[in-house]
Amino acid sequence: MLQEDLSKSRDKISQLLETIDELQQSDSTAQLATKRAERELREEREKNLRLERELERMGAVSRADRESVRRSVTLANFSDSGFGDRSRRGSSVAPASVSGDLKIEVPQRKSSLSKPSFL
Repeated sequence: MLQEDLSKSRDKISQLLETIDELQQSDSTAQLATKRAERELREEREKNLRLERELERMGAVSRADRESVRRSVTLANFSDSGFGDRSRRGSSVAPASVSGDLKIEVPQRKSSLSKPSFL
């Protein structure tokens, strides 16, 4: 009887030790999974932050480009309007005609094949 109790206790202890080993292994696996998930979350946040900064930079560039185009169009309109009855000296673009057509004057090219007269 005492021998049987001793054997049952040893079996019970053995089962409990196996359970402890399984739980420790499970806990280690869970900790590794948690660390991996935290690392992936951190990487995704960093990626998101980089993309937000790039988007802000692109938006700033886009806004600057739009503002630049708006200024140049405004200056061109101001200049084309003949403000103060002044002509656009040196310009090859004539102001728009009454019909809205744009006339472009193209200067004649000089031949580069002719010999210089100083030789």
